[in-house]
Amino acid sequence: MSRMTILTEAELRKIVTLDLEAVACVENAFRALATLPVAMPPILRLDMPEQRGEVDVKTAYVPGIDGFAIKISPGFFDNPKLGLPSVNGMMVLLSAKTGLIEALLLDNGYLTDIRTAAAGAVAARHLSREDSKVAAIFGAGVQAGLQLEALRLVRPIEEARIWARDAAKAEATAARLREQLGILVRAEPARMPSTRTRSRRRSCAWPISMSPTARSRRGASASFTMPSRPA
Repeated sequence: MSRMTILTEAELRKIVTLDLEAVACVENAFRALATLPVAMPPILRLDMPEQRGEVDVKTAYVPGIDGFAIKISPGFFDNPKLGLPSVNGMMVLLSAKTGLIEALLLDNGYLTDIRTAAAGAVAARHLSREDSKVAAIFGAGVQAGLQLEALRLVRPIEEARIWARDAAKAEATAARLREQLGILVRAEPARMPSTRTRSRRRSCAWPISMSPTARSRRGASASFTMPSRPA
């Protein structure tokens, strides 16, 4: 029996951080998906509507890499009412040569949070102006702070504005990020922001939402959700 490494969330937080190396890793994953014969089956999704819950299972194999991972990602969106996080999860790392389990990553969703934020930085690097200095953040959850951190890795962000349905949460998030990042962060009124952005503004929206987050002037709804791929 081969040796299996088990890493907890606390240990993974010391090993994997949101930095330019993480951004490069995610960018390389997108590049591989577009240019290599990557094997990536559809997401397996199990819904439990009576608990407002779902479990997603994701995996992929990139030719030339010695290992591959299977991610189990539950999302139970009423959990905050019970004092529990709405998302958690784990990853299993296997050998691509033998199929043997090499590691169990008990990350509770931490690695997904980092990957999602890094993907935002990749998008900003390729799609936003290089002199973008103001970030517009939709939502006041975990990704609000992580996306702002990620944006500052690739763009000279000096100011951020947060819109959220919960005004108190937006204010608390803005205060926390001002203290943490040392830049101007302010909560905007809960009314819908304009769909137009000025030339020096970079818009970024990644809340998990079970209902529309923004509505256009014509009444069409849009929900902004975390990217699902690569896993």
